[in-house]
Amino acid sequence: MLQGIRDNSKGMVAKVIVGLIVVTFALFGVDSLVGLTQGSNAPATVNGEDISERDLYQATQRQRQQILASMGNNADPSALDNNLIRGMVLDSLIQQKALLIKAADNDMSISENMIDEIILSDARFQDGGTFSAPVFDNIIRSQGFTRLTYREFISDQELLKQQHAALAQSSYVLPASVKYFLGLERQTRDIRYFAMPIEKVRQLTSVTEAEVKAEFEARKASLNTTEQVSLEYVVLEQEKLAATISISEEAINTQYEQVVASFESQEQRQAAHILIEVNDEVGDEAALAKITAIKSRLDAGEDFAALAKAESNDFGSVDNGGELGIINKGTFESAFEDALYTLELGQVSEPVQSESGYHLIKVLSIEGNEPPSLADSRANIVEQLTRSEAEQQFLEQLDNLKDLAFVGGDLVDLAAELELEIKSMAKFSRAGGNDALSQNTKLVREAFSNELISEGLNSTPIEIDQTTAVVIRVKEHFPVRQQTFSEVVESIRDQLLTKKASELLQQRASEAVIQIAATGDASVVAADFEVKSFLNSNRLNAEIPGPILNKAFTLAHPGKGKSSADTVILADSSLAVVIVDKVNPADFSEVSEQELQTFSKLLAERLGSQAYQVFVQETRDAAEVERL
Repeated sequence: MLQGIRDNSKGMVAKVIVGLIVVTFALFGVDSLVGLTQGSNAPATVNGEDISERDLYQATQRQRQQILASMGNNADPSALDNNLIRGMVLDSLIQQKALLIKAADNDMSISENMIDEIILSDARFQDGGTFSAPVFDNIIRSQGFTRLTYREFISDQELLKQQHAALAQSSYVLPASVKYFLGLERQTRDIRYFAMPIEKVRQLTSVTEAEVKAEFEARKASLNTTEQVSLEYVVLEQEKLAATISISEEAINTQYEQVVASFESQEQRQAAHILIEVNDEVGDEAALAKITAIKSRLDAGEDFAALAKAESNDFGSVDNGGELGIINKGTFESAFEDALYTLELGQVSEPVQSESGYHLIKVLSIEGNEPPSLADSRANIVEQLTRSEAEQQFLEQLDNLKDLAFVGGDLVDLAAELELEIKSMAKFSRAGGNDALSQNTKLVREAFSNELISEGLNSTPIEIDQTTAVVIRVKEHFPVRQQTFSEVVESIRDQLLTKKASELLQQRASEAVIQIAATGDASVVAADFEVKSFLNSNRLNAEIPGPILNKAFTLAHPGKGKSSADTVILADSSLAVVIVDKVNPADFSEVSEQELQTFSKLLAERLGSQAYQVFVQETRDAAEVERL
């Protein structure tokens, strides 16, 4: 195949293609070639506006990161369905785009100053309580943003908030409605109830052997076991390797010398800068011309801080005269730092080009640090060397583990070679087991693989985390099979008893409800149970179980001399009969004007939120959406 490619590459057609590629590179750069491969199609358009592949990719990555973070230490990226996430994110972006277009149609906008204030006040971008441009740049780059695209992102999010507020905060409720709803909330009821425990009825219920067998015959096709495996395994742990490592005095002294050397070369500089950004409005040549003109003004004696406030495009430092604070090496781009560390104290650089644009850099102060003593450094040095050696041993043994697991017929030789203990794991299903290892999604997926079950192979090392790896072997496989009568007889009998008891309980409760509704008297039907009474109970009465309280406030107002009654199922399958003897209207004489206003605001917010949800749905439905 490779020879065929070599032969074909000598033909005239191939030379023409290569020539076109070269011309494209020369005239338009690498991005043009990438653009050719990607085409102009966007994943979706909304009312004629594109949702770019870049926006979809970044939003999908952010969603993946959030999901993985929520999964904790057992996060397994391979368990995520990328297509599912991408589809959900695209749906969200389509809705967002439709809302943003609607906002633009309504002349809604966010000012540049507001975006600046939002960024500057964000605690994530602060160092010691003040905004830090390096911290800001590092964080947004890790999320796939440039300064410009992050500002666009903030603008979109604030527009959506503004749009929500415009609808949600414009709702109002008439005073009569406020009193009506407050009356419902402050209403109290005289409630009685008695629970009818299912266990009491179960004890009086019986199931014959014939009924159990008939139920088994009717359901046996579905009475299957769950597929399970039991495992044997070995664990390679970096922590255990670290416990066996001893660090020599020579190694400690050598490392300390390196610490001292690094401190001698470690220098901190306080700097200020003036930035002229290169963007869609200001091209490279225009930015360079502007920064060069500013340098001439500095050379002529103008104040650096004053020029920074007047001319710099770095919103994070402009108010401080361009000051960036203390800068350690590795914080900024190499071009910026290379220029900074060649300057003398008080000197201003020539224009320096970076990803953002062009800078003029001034050194405000130069500071050095004294190295710590060997005594102060010893514990930290020993910890670092131990960890480094343990990491190295772990990686070496991990390589050995891979080879031995591949060639070994079982775990015996592998365990002996690496001095690892063979352990057993209780059987578990594809849903996982009860311990941390058997709950690990990677391990579970591997345990039920065809190679391990059918071929009896060792697994490849499964990296539980960065410091732990496991090799597993299926000890026994328990396939799905139909359960025998003896295995399920007790379960079926128990289910039939519960079913019969529930039916009898429901029948008795229904009869009780009819009798109570007719007479208001519960003494006969509740003779075997404890009746509990609560006068003037409100909706927040913590003494009454939630299901019973909720049922009581849904019952109809009882007629004169009558009671309303109904049943409710409790969490343990028992039944409770709920009785309302009287409905007591709210006493508005005890309600202050402030309480009425607060309740009115709460109702308006609730109605506003509902109105916004309707607006979102209508906007989404009305949008013309095209997907690839």
